[in-house]
Amino acid sequence: MAIQTVWSVDLGKSSLKAVKLRRLQGNVEIIAIDKVDYPVTGNGTDPQSLARDALQIFSQRNAVKEPIAISHPGQGTFSRFIKVPAFEEKKVNEMVGHEAAQQIPFPLDEVTWDFHVIDRDYLPGEEREVAIFAVRREQIDDFMLEFTTHELAVETVSIGYLGLLNFVQHDIAPEEPAIVLDIGATHTDLVLVDGNRFWIRPLPHSGNDVTKSIQDRFKIGFAEAEKLKLETAKVPQRAVKIFQAVIQPKLKELVGEIHRSIGFYRSQHGEVSFSKLYLLGNGSKIVGILKFLKESLNMPVERVQSINRFRVSHDVNVRLLKAHLPAFASTLGCGLQALGLAPCDVDLVPSEDKLQKEIDRKKKHSFFAAGIVLVAILIAGFMIGRLNDDAESAVKLAKGEYGDLTKGAKIIEKHESQKAELETIYDKVHDLAELRRRMLGSLQALDQTLTQYPENQLQIVSTLPQGADSEASINAIRERLEESLFRRVWVPSFELERTTHTYPVEADSEEDEAGSGGDEDDSGDSTSDEPKTVPAYRFRVQVMVTKRNSQKETVDFARGDFGKKLAKFLADGDVTVVPDPKTGNRISVGVPTTDLVGLEPLASGRRGSDDEGQEGNPFDSVEVSWLVVDEPPPVKAESFPDGDEEAGGEGGDDGDDGDGGDDGGDAEVDDESEF
Repeated sequence: MAIQTVWSVDLGKSSLKAVKLRRLQGNVEIIAIDKVDYPVTGNGTDPQSLARDALQIFSQRNAVKEPIAISHPGQGTFSRFIKVPAFEEKKVNEMVGHEAAQQIPFPLDEVTWDFHVIDRDYLPGEEREVAIFAVRREQIDDFMLEFTTHELAVETVSIGYLGLLNFVQHDIAPEEPAIVLDIGATHTDLVLVDGNRFWIRPLPHSGNDVTKSIQDRFKIGFAEAEKLKLETAKVPQRAVKIFQAVIQPKLKELVGEIHRSIGFYRSQHGEVSFSKLYLLGNGSKIVGILKFLKESLNMPVERVQSINRFRVSHDVNVRLLKAHLPAFASTLGCGLQALGLAPCDVDLVPSEDKLQKEIDRKKKHSFFAAGIVLVAILIAGFMIGRLNDDAESAVKLAKGEYGDLTKGAKIIEKHESQKAELETIYDKVHDLAELRRRMLGSLQALDQTLTQYPENQLQIVSTLPQGADSEASINAIRERLEESLFRRVWVPSFELERTTHTYPVEADSEEDEAGSGGDEDDSGDSTSDEPKTVPAYRFRVQVMVTKRNSQKETVDFARGDFGKKLAKFLADGDVTVVPDPKTGNRISVGVPTTDLVGLEPLASGRRGSDDEGQEGNPFDSVEVSWLVVDEPPPVKAESFPDGDEEAGGEGGDDGDDGDGGDDGGDAEVDDESEF
């Protein structure tokens, strides 16, 4: 079962960052955030006790009952990008496992490792690109122990730079190759994003390096140097001096590492032009860094300060999120992975821990099912007790039923029968609702068909000229009006009849009977298929047209032009029309009634009022009908070896000219669709 809500926690070197995410109608919503800063120590590093204290504060602030997604620091991990021969899906673990044993510089039983196959379009036979990630087992155990000690259930263990990658792919989604730089307190994560391909490298440069340079330059303590670094921008003259003397040399080293990384990537994947750099982490706030990186790398640089695809709950501390959003990127990305919405799903939870979590989930499900059964038994006993007026008789009856397993079995059998009956009623109601949906689809198809005749609303307005040309103009208008009336089509009434339809059973072929050997007892089941009856609606509409030259011409119009358009819109509307049991046609056309001067309703239909006719009478009337069911007809695959459907009716276009016959003169629409 997919996780719907998760806490994602980044136990960093200078602070703890946590965000609570929830899947909501295809989106991801931030419903809570928290940040616990560590006290600044003498050398800028965090003693392990400070991280434990921060985790304790986080647990006390938040009643955490949801699973936890955590991220391991990137500088303590092993990563390797390799290529393996094209493989089948079922052999991927075997092939990558063999390569991992060759690439990881430790025995596999001493590490926790996972891999990610780069999801891109490969040419036939092209080698697959695979990224392998590993961490020493004792590091993972110690890291997870920090959380389990506080009774926090760890669901996934990702890596900081993979969380950063997932955030960028989900929320920024760069269209061109881009560089992502996350400057943290003790290290910097560099991620090169090239479509679905990526490359990662932790860099030995950080915000603390700048702080220590200020500390050495001005001979002050680390805490004072950190404060000076953050407040430098408030004094422009001081900012320029500190930047040139202390910050700029460190940034030059960082730019050099970026150039080397880009050069190595291009040596592996060809000339790739990176169009932009996205800056993240608290180190992105260093004074002058944006301008320096832009000029040194000759590309646009953007400090990420907003989110695009995350929803934010009203209960979230928006001011805290906005102030420290660059530092929350990796935490948000790890949370996306736990919710199953991240492109990279590397999980470093040890395999035995994963197995234990799966067993625990199944135990919970078993206890839950047992609880449901117990509640059902208690409710059944309570209902049985209410049927007895005498409480003493109810107690005796309950004791008798507990003592007599046979009676208990009968009660259970009765409940099962009632359950089956309710399920049958539910199925019928569901089928009826689906059938009524298809009924509305038929009415929409009929309406769409009538809109295909624009002459139904044609109005001819013209100014008659004076003089000799007036008679010719009147004749021209008369011809246009007659032509428009000849093309008009309208439906004055229709009839909707609720009925049923039975699918006949197709007899097996002689070859199947011969192949069975005539031994029906071998299978242990001699029950044959029975005809299936389903609910249905029969539609009858009265189609009116201006009188044609013959009945056959009227029928040909109803069958051809009108019928084909109706059949197309029925098919587009996913309406299942089956052959009429009487005529064998999917859409039937009846015998036309000609030379009408007034409208007549269908044989068993109803109209609200009389209508004396339309302009241009006399006109012809013809009945068009079809049968709509909820379920499509059962069709055996071998019946249509070429993938073609049956024509839908026997005889197709029999050339009926409207003179009628035993079947009422119905004529099937001759169309290439299933109608």
